Amino acid sequence: MQMDTTRFGRLEIDPDTVITLTQPIIGFQDYRRFVLLPGPENSPLSWLQSTESDELAFLLMDPRRLIQDYDVHLNQHDFAELALSSENDLEIYTLVVVPDDPTQVRTNLKAPVLINIKQRLGKQTVLEKSDYPIQFFLAQAKTPADESAEVANARTDA
Repeated sequence: MQMDTTRFGRLEIDPDTVITLTQPIIGFQDYRRFVLLPGPENSPLSWLQSTESDELAFLLMDPRRLIQDYDVHLNQHDFAELALSSENDLEIYTLVVVPDDPTQVRTNLKAPVLINIKQRLGKQTVLEKSDYPIQFFLAQAKTPADESAEVANARTDA
């Protein structure tokens, strides 16, 4: 199927790649069908493009790229709702907000988007029993590479 988008122009979409959200993105209850598109080359970002609105696309990232021990506890209802047979089939993303000021780029760690990539089912969920922030500013995050560079550049005679 073909679709025209405001961000990506005309796309050829394989209907078998469409993801149906069992729980919508908060604030966007009318949109349940999306496709996952790659972000910029060599980037940890992806796009979640609506197939129901040519203007609606969300920027996503894997939160484990920032927080290695980022954890989402799934209950039996989550497994059933997403038709998961294994957590290995689960991809976890968080929504990224990119305002004009680069120091204000942030992601919502409290409400990840979960996708069963095999069954093409997804949902946004709110992690009620976690301390993850709604607004995690990426400019303040340290990646494992940053930490390695700090260690590599540390002086032993200081």
